[in-house]
Amino acid sequence: MIDAVAVFSSEAAKLLATALVGRVDKGLGQLAGIARAKFGAKFGSGPVSVAELRGQVLAACQDDPGFCAELMEAVAVLNAAGQRPPVVEGVERFFNNAEHLREPRESGVCLIYGAVGSGKTELARQIAGLVRERFPGGWIEIDVAESRTGAVVDLALVKRQALLKLGIPSGEIAADDAGLDQQFGSVLATRLFTVILDNVGSAREVELFRPFRMNLVLATSSARTRDLDALDPAPILLGGLENEGAQEMLAYYCGAVRLDAEPDATDALLEMSGRMPSAIREVGLSLARHSGEPYPVSGLLARYQANGIVDAEGVINDSLEQAFGRLAPETAEAVALLSGFPGHWFTRETAIAYLGMPDEVFEDVRSSMLTEQVGGWHRLTALVSQYAAKLPADRDAAFLRLLSHVRDRTVAADLAGDAGRLREYVVPPGLSWTLPEDRLDWLHRHLGLITEVVRAAARRGKHVEVCQLAGALEVLITRRWLWREYAEISDLAVRAAAALAGGEPQALYARTLSMRAKNWFLARAFDTADADLRLAWELAEAVNIRPARRERLQSSVAEFRARFFEEQADARPAERAGSLADAEVWLRKAIALDQHLEHGYALGIHHRMLASVLIKAGRPAEAMAEIERGRQHATGANLSRLDMVAARAFLALGDLVRARECWSRARAELKSTGADQYQWEVREIEARILAAEGQPEAARTAWGQLIGDAWKLGHPRTNEYITEFESLR
Repeated sequence: MIDAVAVFSSEAAKLLATALVGRVDKGLGQLAGIARAKFGAKFGSGPVSVAELRGQVLAACQDDPGFCAELMEAVAVLNAAGQRPPVVEGVERFFNNAEHLREPRESGVCLIYGAVGSGKTELARQIAGLVRERFPGGWIEIDVAESRTGAVVDLALVKRQALLKLGIPSGEIAADDAGLDQQFGSVLATRLFTVILDNVGSAREVELFRPFRMNLVLATSSARTRDLDALDPAPILLGGLENEGAQEMLAYYCGAVRLDAEPDATDALLEMSGRMPSAIREVGLSLARHSGEPYPVSGLLARYQANGIVDAEGVINDSLEQAFGRLAPETAEAVALLSGFPGHWFTRETAIAYLGMPDEVFEDVRSSMLTEQVGGWHRLTALVSQYAAKLPADRDAAFLRLLSHVRDRTVAADLAGDAGRLREYVVPPGLSWTLPEDRLDWLHRHLGLITEVVRAAARRGKHVEVCQLAGALEVLITRRWLWREYAEISDLAVRAAAALAGGEPQALYARTLSMRAKNWFLARAFDTADADLRLAWELAEAVNIRPARRERLQSSVAEFRARFFEEQADARPAERAGSLADAEVWLRKAIALDQHLEHGYALGIHHRMLASVLIKAGRPAEAMAEIERGRQHATGANLSRLDMVAARAFLALGDLVRARECWSRARAELKSTGADQYQWEVREIEARILAAEGQPEAARTAWGQLIGDAWKLGHPRTNEYITEFESLR
């Protein structure tokens, strides 16, 4: 179990060490004031050791709950400053179990049990809204079912979802499990917020958040279990709505029907529905369809009684049957098809492609109140989806239409970038990017759908399309650093490529292995990555293709192997020298292949990569020679990155004038191109240059700002920045 007070104390100490320098913003200054009030004025005289602060903060937090609460609130307010709390759409504020709203829970775990459709999530939202002033971070919602495959929940995905919803950019979330755990703990220990966990199935899912007891965890479940009960001795047990809330909800959905004119029939209908929100909604919609008739409430009640309908399930099925009976045949067919849409969420564009029907049909589906919407995404309501899934429809043909559409859009987005990028997947002819939206933004926005399509395509044995989608996504994954999201896709691509290869060496198989290996080594699973890369190299050497194409593939695999060893050097200090030497060997192999091919673009990249490795190995003079060779071939963003490497080399050589020149040039170019993924490295180099130039105060401020920004993100390199900061004392 995580010791949340210890985690918080460690994180607060990092920020306090920066705050106590004095030259910081107002929020950090308030933290410094809290520390001085607790620990004495001596902490205001200059930099303070984080290790010293960590121990004192931990002891103070353990001994003085008031100080801990004050410090945590100040830290949480600092994190919330300038950030809008997440907006939750679709809250229906009908009276629901009012006794739980009079004195709502304000911390810890609150379990809400109830059948599907009993309003668990809505009650959780109402509780979160009532206690919002206590939690500057607002509330977030996570549907645990979205991370569940069968009975197994991927807890790493749950952590990632929490970080994303707390405002951490996807590209800043750690790819490896250890880094993700550290980041998750850091962020949750330093924010005050409410989390709604929907559809939990076991205590393990809730226990991720349980150690952070200053926050409120509202967990909903349809299945009461002993391990969940152990987390909350007084869970909320939902049946139907209270009568007042049930009346209000029925009135909302029944349109012009006057319930007060038929009170007895209204009460009977609510009793029959069990006052369950899902059933009340369907009763209301049924009444609305008869609003012009005399005594519509009594008439609907009589029809239910005549047809033997006595409970909520019967009410729901009757309402849906009536609703579908009123649909035009093509609209009913469309709803039946959409019940099988991969992942259930669709846009207007993807729904129309899937259906193969005119836009008007999709509009009919929407106007029939059979869907719900979040942003530009739609899905059938749960009850409609369950009902429609039983109806006959050619869902396989619809999936093939969607597969073709998504594949074409994804590949077109890839082709719109570097025309010379290594692509081993089969490129369909005649594709071009025609949408006004930025291609990477489109890919990012549709990544969840693309993942669902890849899964469904793999189940159907569509190996070519799986590899096309996985290969075309590479550009998004490398630019936006979405490696964890890519893990399943890359694994399915390897399996598809192996099936296509049929036991023969294939370039596509080698390429997919390389991409999967990068997922592995970024996740610090080095042994598994090494096995993939060894096989990829064997395939690249044996594949029977044109010599030039084979050498280009070998150069690519060699680059992946070099990156593997460089990552291993960073992660395993004891093996650093040997791993850097291996990285150098593989980069020199790649360069030799590039030279034979006269492939200038690749040479620019590989000379830069080799220079970076040589700097890490303590050989900056040799690195400068590689940088100059790289300049002969580098273009665009790679030229800017060469300047960054050159700045580091000149810094190591003591040539501060040229180091600053290269740094300034790289910063300006990267800023103009919006390459935000390099901002940390640019800022680190600046801080080191300032220190080397004999500007300790400016360097301390630069490192302090880096620590503050990294700390807010739970960035894995925060501790490295603190070490640099402390070295300036």
